[in-house]
Amino acid sequence: MTSLIVIDIDGLRRDVFRDSLEAGKLPHVERIVGGPGGSFACHVDAVSTAPSITFAAQASIFTGEHPGRHGIAGNESFDRLGRISDGRPRHFGFDVGYTLAVDDAVAVFTDGLASRLLSRDVSTLYEQVARRDWTSAVFYHMIARGAGAWTPPDVVDIARFTKGNWLLGLEAGRYDAGMLDQLLAYLGAGHRPDVLTVYLMGLDHHSHAHGPAGQPDYLQEIVDPQIGRLLDGLQAAGMLDGAVVVLVSDHGQIEVVPDDRHSIRLGFPFDRELGHLFAALGLDVHDIPGEDPACDAVMGLNGGLAHVYLQHRAGRWADPPRYQEDVLPVAEAFYQLNRSGKYEPELVGSLELILLRNSEQEGWQGEYRAYLGGGQTQPLADYLQAHPELDYVDAVNRIRLAASAMSGDLILAANGGAGFYFGAPIVGVHGGLYPGDSEAVLTFALPGGSADDVAWLRETVNGVIADRRANEGQRQPSVADMVPAAMALLQPGP
Repeated sequence: MTSLIVIDIDGLRRDVFRDSLEAGKLPHVERIVGGPGGSFACHVDAVSTAPSITFAAQASIFTGEHPGRHGIAGNESFDRLGRISDGRPRHFGFDVGYTLAVDDAVAVFTDGLASRLLSRDVSTLYEQVARRDWTSAVFYHMIARGAGAWTPPDVVDIARFTKGNWLLGLEAGRYDAGMLDQLLAYLGAGHRPDVLTVYLMGLDHHSHAHGPAGQPDYLQEIVDPQIGRLLDGLQAAGMLDGAVVVLVSDHGQIEVVPDDRHSIRLGFPFDRELGHLFAALGLDVHDIPGEDPACDAVMGLNGGLAHVYLQHRAGRWADPPRYQEDVLPVAEAFYQLNRSGKYEPELVGSLELILLRNSEQEGWQGEYRAYLGGGQTQPLADYLQAHPELDYVDAVNRIRLAASAMSGDLILAANGGAGFYFGAPIVGVHGGLYPGDSEAVLTFALPGGSADDVAWLRETVNGVIADRRANEGQRQPSVADMVPAAMALLQPGP
């Protein structure tokens, strides 16, 4: 093996990728995987993290760890222990332009904020290959800790791409094309990294704005030609021969209703829908920039799921909240909100699941249980067995592997089937536990490999993942399996 090339396509649904490939509509992807049948490839039926959202899932992709270990609980989260802020509890909002954390959104690319929030107990792909004296380069990705070269997007470009309109906007395809321009110039200057990460974010952005039904056309008409351009550049640089290529996505998307009623928010001074609940309980929820940690509750809105962080009212944020006094009253309030519209009539029926844990007794990795109302709970596995209408993917394991001090004392699941979600109005969303937003792409390939080479690839990948699954409660294959499988492939082949 001469190199590892990771092509990361944000938001790409697995079914869209597989259907387009099998239909012969991705000619450039076929160059990687060996035609519609994938004769050079090993396809893995991987699922995303919980929540199935960008920063949590991307951290898992590039560390090989689940959110409970790597420490990034979502695009929005709350660090009650102040791990990188000198012990001061701190809210993080990595979404570009998010009103409560504009500085964070910028610092992701100017100061490596997401990389810094990663737990020091885990290693990134780039740190692992550096121990073998391999070089690495990362283009436009938010996590690059340990990489020899990192080219982040221009802050003005990403602001235009995510928030700009009309003349000030930057179309999704042009944004990714700009990344490719810089990458090809890097190769043209003679650089030949052993590990290369290429991050294509345009499809996810397009799908948010137009809905996941538009993914096939965008994949076929925009992404596939861009991959062709990348492959031509890699071929010219002599980097494809003997290379392992990984095609990966962090999550999928589902279609929701883009209106005020179905977008569950915590705005100030407007859109205070969730704020009314906390106010009625006498709790000051974090809804003003810079208010943390001088508040009683913090929410992390992550599309299909939301974290709810609750302070020990007689202690500090670093102390596990009291189950009876601090946690149960809030769980009951959300239960009543969902059942009857108490506190906010528009939100009746907006939730599918309320989870809570007793960290006071069980610690931060305590079991999340389904809340039934009236102080009663049930193991999540039993609850889901009794509610087969909740078509979730490996929910018990994904929630379990997300538990840490960075996850909420409550986790709320929006009723995505009825079009609800946490965040501003949008057409396509992810973050939940449904197949549509949970099933991700994870394909390993040896372009032009011999039958023996490909057999070795498949045996190695499947063996690594089978061992990890056995050691982690027989969970389903995960995007977190990318790094361990890739590192195994960096060993000498057959």
